[in-house]
Amino acid sequence: MSTDVVGEDRLAAVRRYEILDTPRDGAFDPVARIAATVFGTPIATVTIVDADRVWFAACEGLDGVSQIGVEPGLCASAVLQDGPYVVNDAAVDPRTIDHPLVRGALGLRFYAAAPITTRDGHRLGTVNVIDSEPREVTPAQAAVLSELAAVVMQQLELRLSAIRAVRAERELRAEADERAERAARLAEQMRVAAAAASAREHPSACELGGRRPCAKPAELKVADSWGDSAWACTAHAEEVILQVPSVFVADEALGGLAAYVRR
Repeated sequence: MSTDVVGEDRLAAVRRYEILDTPRDGAFDPVARIAATVFGTPIATVTIVDADRVWFAACEGLDGVSQIGVEPGLCASAVLQDGPYVVNDAAVDPRTIDHPLVRGALGLRFYAAAPITTRDGHRLGTVNVIDSEPREVTPAQAAVLSELAAVVMQQLELRLSAIRAVRAERELRAEADERAERAARLAEQMRVAAAAASAREHPSACELGGRRPCAKPAELKVADSWGDSAWACTAHAEEVILQVPSVFVADEALGGLAAYVRR
């Protein structure tokens, strides 16, 4: 197996689009039907080539198959080149003459595929057509196959954008819920602090000042977010506000509780 098929960069691109093993929603079915109609083949598929398997995103004329191994699949060869990969008669083509799909029950004789290529040049898989009879491919048919592969790539891009948008919305909602919870906790702390602040009697002199008692009138009642409180003069209250991360000041003249939060 070529290292290009299992290369880390290509496989990372396959993973990026988050399409493998998703339930079939019919998004790629029209592409397979159009390909089969244009070429007149009984089988057409849209595939994604993984490290060890070829996964079918859509199938026309091939029921009950969701994936095959990389080794039996021709799609692994198709993703190794930029343009269409064509086998007009697999029974005589040296690339496929001994291939299991040619020698086996399927009896594959004709295969044509166009790679599904990302903007940064990684080939994720193919849009391909299959027949049990040899065929020739016209330039117009090859061009249509390439256009269909481009359509699949556009659909994958749109799908990825939608996935990312939904994921971003969920993250924003989670952040909003977290902020609401923090706000609720802060509101509860404020309520507890306010209750603690209102429970103490109003002394005549400032209770702050450390070892040097302050004789200035106690005009403001301050409380931290844990409920500890003290009456203070204006100067000491301002000092507390600047030094403590979260402090609440009750002022009867203001008729309420003011919260000061320092970040």
